[in-house]
Amino acid sequence: MSQDQNFNSTDLIAFLWSKRKALIIVTAIAFVASIGVSMFMTPYYMSRAVVFPTKANSVDFNSNSRNSVVEFGDEADAERLLQVLISPEIRDSLTRKYNLYEHYEIDSNEAHAKFEFQKAYEGNVKFNRTRYNSINIDVYDTDPIQAADMANDIVRLVDTVMNKMIRQRAIGPMWAIQDQVKLIRTEMGDYSDRLRTLSDTGVVSKDERGNMYTDYLEALRANKRELATEIKRKIDATQTYASDYDTYSNLIEFSSLRYSNIMDVNDQARQYAQTNIQQTIRQSMAEVPDKKAKPKRSIIVIFSTISVLIFAIFVLLAIEKIKELRLKS
Repeated sequence: MSQDQNFNSTDLIAFLWSKRKALIIVTAIAFVASIGVSMFMTPYYMSRAVVFPTKANSVDFNSNSRNSVVEFGDEADAERLLQVLISPEIRDSLTRKYNLYEHYEIDSNEAHAKFEFQKAYEGNVKFNRTRYNSINIDVYDTDPIQAADMANDIVRLVDTVMNKMIRQRAIGPMWAIQDQVKLIRTEMGDYSDRLRTLSDTGVVSKDERGNMYTDYLEALRANKRELATEIKRKIDATQTYASDYDTYSNLIEFSSLRYSNIMDVNDQARQYAQTNIQQTIRQSMAEVPDKKAKPKRSIIVIFSTISVLIFAIFVLLAIEKIKELRLKS
């Protein structure tokens, strides 16, 4: 391509130098205008609280297991905590307490009020998981005190919401377990009645059966007829109903073990249904900020000025190119 058809770097520098006055004027106007605009932008303060998730199974009320209530959670626990933080329960609680619709200057009667409010809320309340699995709770607000209060309230609301979820999850199993407890008690009572009936007929346990014949013979030798008759009655009854007696004995033993295990589960379910503990490990609570977080006026001024300068250069190049095309035509 020839030099008269396209600008090379020397031509571009020469062209910009020839237009330096216009570029300087435009850049200066953009610089002053961006300063003026940035000065009128509302300053926002940012307050941060940092929490760590606990393990999902950290609330363990089984006395035989190690209590891990202070163990740090993994990535899955951090994601679970994030889902709780963005839940409507926390958002609605903050909205009521701080009257956020009015605070964000949103008319709740407008057609798209909920959409506008959600956009404002998500822009001012942010949750981010770090590579260490901690959660940063950042609240931006024009009032630094309210920013800190909202961040700390979110930390406390996490406990409220998560404990509520645990209690709701435990209520159903708790009632189901109690029904099982009643059923086992009824079965154990039935088995005990059957054993009592068999005992009344003379059936004895396995431990007593070994000496029955010896005792019977000794009673005969000692001419203790009443005792011998009683022992003979037990021997006959045991020979007839020993298998039934052993079956009900085993059922009672098995039911007792089931009853013991299910009572442990019942106690744990009751504890879950009544739980009200701290569900996060709090690294730092939010403090009242003393310096605004945004807008960054210097960045706004620099970015705006450079953007206008680049745009002005492209406009001048376009104008110059149009002139060349008109001359050729």
